[in-house]
Amino acid sequence: MAIERLTLEPGRGFDPTRDEHRTKVLEAIEPMHGTGWAVQSFDPTTGNLTLVRQAAVTEVLRDDSSDSYRVGLERGTKPADGEKVASRLESDPQHRGFVMTQFDPYLGTATLSRLSDPARRCRGAVSTALRVKPWEVQVADRPDGGFDVELPGSYQPSKHNASLEEVATAIIGRPGWYLRTDARAGSASIIPGELPTFPNTVAFPVPRLSTMTTEFSPFGVALPPPGEDTLSEVGIDWTAGQMAMVAGIQGGGKSVVINDVITDWKAAGGELVIVDIPDKKNDFTWIKPWVRPGGWGCESDLAALAALELCYEEGKRRARYNEEHGVLGWRDLGPGERYKPILIVVDELSGLIVTERLPAGVPKDNPVVQRKIMSNLVRVSIEDVLQRVMREQRAMGMHVLLASQVTNNNTGIGPSVKALINHVLLQGSNQTKTQRAQAFSSEDRVPLVPQHIAEDAGAARGVGCAELGGQASAVYKGYYAPVDALKSALEELRVPTTDSQEPSPADIARFDPTREDDLDTPPPPSRGRSAAGTGGGTPNVRGLSGAAAAAHDAAVEEAAAQRARRNAEAASAR
Repeated sequence: MAIERLTLEPGRGFDPTRDEHRTKVLEAIEPMHGTGWAVQSFDPTTGNLTLVRQAAVTEVLRDDSSDSYRVGLERGTKPADGEKVASRLESDPQHRGFVMTQFDPYLGTATLSRLSDPARRCRGAVSTALRVKPWEVQVADRPDGGFDVELPGSYQPSKHNASLEEVATAIIGRPGWYLRTDARAGSASIIPGELPTFPNTVAFPVPRLSTMTTEFSPFGVALPPPGEDTLSEVGIDWTAGQMAMVAGIQGGGKSVVINDVITDWKAAGGELVIVDIPDKKNDFTWIKPWVRPGGWGCESDLAALAALELCYEEGKRRARYNEEHGVLGWRDLGPGERYKPILIVVDELSGLIVTERLPAGVPKDNPVVQRKIMSNLVRVSIEDVLQRVMREQRAMGMHVLLASQVTNNNTGIGPSVKALINHVLLQGSNQTKTQRAQAFSSEDRVPLVPQHIAEDAGAARGVGCAELGGQASAVYKGYYAPVDALKSALEELRVPTTDSQEPSPADIARFDPTREDDLDTPPPPSRGRSAAGTGGGTPNVRGLSGAAAAAHDAAVEEAAAQRARRNAEAASAR
């Protein structure tokens, strides 16, 4: 240590607490011992006074065989002198090849160490990222070409990790290098590695279908974290929530992921309902033999409505069953009492529930307008019963998987629906900020598809991002198998099929909201404009026009929908 000490006897009567006594002693020793001394201690028993001062010159305490040694600092060195001291020491020929790695002006010492050029560069980049002095960061080379780092006390993971990751992947390393930190220990490691990626295809694991349960439906593999290459399985944990949604543009792979889920579901013994627009039903024709009775709602909007209403009726029956057995939900039933859970898949949701715009200025009795009104009545009814199932019948074993290209208010998936959804899958490797914000509840917590995967056609095929209830969000790649292979697998497992897959004509008629007596008769012809060609629009039979007529028509349509709902509930009660 570059500390000098001097012990003397100041004489009787010396009081170390009095400034004038201390000053007289320091003045008395100055001719012989010089300046810069300070009182360190006084022993009243022996009468000895100890003075200390820092050395006036740098003292080197060095072992020539060592890569690190200490030097004493000149007295009067202050914390603000760090850069000046580092520059002076590192430029001194006797310290060539060494840099200042520790600076303690209070103890009067600094440490010089020999660092490799890469370690020096790492130290500079890390200190810049953390906004500290280079000697506040300790860096050591790793055998694998990376670096171990001792972090300063000011390090905060939430504040600094993003900058440190940039150092690892863009400044001293390259994409594929990664960061490991231990905030408690105040340490970090920058480790070389390769970018994790996906193979061109991940085959659907057909051999293990016999082990499936209705509690977990795997649909693919998650992208491993940096430094790892094991593809871990990812799926929907239905125990964490019974409502899921798959979103993404056409051709993004939604049907492939849905096929994965429904194959798992049927192999596990669950019941299945498929609802789709007629133009898209071919995506799921292969699974039609395995839907529950009346569970194929793909031939028309009315068939879709009937399939959903039949599910709602089944849910009402199950509610009574739960009550009779004194349980709150289907999972509380014993093994011999439990009924099979139902998975309702609704593909192309917007095509089933978004109503058509009525042409302005066209009389309501026009056949085109009438068809649109009737179609809208069916679509409103589909949306209504679907939301009732989602809101009311989780305890009855109802599970729902929605699919839509766009997920916003305009497509029928507004906040009220999203609030019911527990799992969200967004297909596609080039997702926009808008798509992600509309799909995910916490978009910033869902990882992005890495650029190197998005730019690799093979790796990007079938890729998406998932926000899953009860699990960490992930970038995933869906399992793939031709539908013929999935169908053959279910046949080999001898999964029971259904003969009456489509809703019966009687059921379709029973739930048809357009068959109300007061809707069967077309409205009277429009009276048109007055003879003078003036007035506020086209009046209806009650003499209303303009906004009043529109309000009346809306009320009539809403009343019809409510009547249809009451009739369906009455039928289920019977």
